[in-house]
Amino acid sequence: MTILVTGAGGGIGRRVVANLTAAGHPVRATARDPGTLDVPAGVTTAPLDLTATEVPAAVFDGVDAVFLYPVLGDPSPALAAARAAGVGYAVLLSSPASFSPGEFDRPIGRVHQAMEAALAATGLPHTVLYPSYLASNTVRDWAPQIRERGQVAMESPEAQMSPIHPDDVAEVAAHLLTRPECRGRQQLLSGPSSLTLREMVAVVAGEAGRPIGIDRLTREQALAARPLHLPETIYRTLLDVEAASVGVPALLTNGVERITGHPPRPLADWVREHRAAFA
Repeated sequence: MTILVTGAGGGIGRRVVANLTAAGHPVRATARDPGTLDVPAGVTTAPLDLTATEVPAAVFDGVDAVFLYPVLGDPSPALAAARAAGVGYAVLLSSPASFSPGEFDRPIGRVHQAMEAALAATGLPHTVLYPSYLASNTVRDWAPQIRERGQVAMESPEAQMSPIHPDDVAEVAAHLLTRPECRGRQQLLSGPSSLTLREMVAVVAGEAGRPIGIDRLTREQALAARPLHLPETIYRTLLDVEAASVGVPALLTNGVERITGHPPRPLADWVREHRAAFA
């Protein structure tokens, strides 16, 4: 059983590759530029742009299942090529933004809905994964601030999330790609508990062994601090979602444990593994 992994250089994709390889499955790792990939021994690589208008069918030769990373653009030609090549199953990494209040009818939700619709249109059997807030976001969003100022700036510190370890998402994907028991139409995945952003900062502080303060921002201040890589419409949506999550417990599911056989890893595990990022 050969499994093709798109976005194999990403935070989830490379973990899917590692899980599959460790279990002894042949893996074909793909990226727009496969030369950028760092893969385990024995893993083959191939170029693949899911938004290309023409995709060589050969990239899917001998592939039984495929892990799909969401893209901004039309993946229909690539998905049609996969279907025509005989790929029998797909796991799509999506987002709860696809259906959540305040997000499903805004840009983030529409991007994920479009990807899901394109996959459904092929008729290819598949499962869509909806992981909660990724624990890795703490490194992406907070680590630079913590290193520079020992503080984290945010508008809604009482917003509640259920941080999930990326390894749990990847392990679920690997199970679904290789075992049929849990192949439902969708799987909602969460971490083990609902935490406020303030509580999450406290977890980081405890594991990093240093005090970390919180700078409470007004909406205007938060918008002024918008990361340059995020369009304002996207950033406003994220701020709105956090504001709407104040006082609302995050959704918790048994998806990780039901599929993998172990409970989801706590946020402290992720922070401990990446303590150097917060130093």
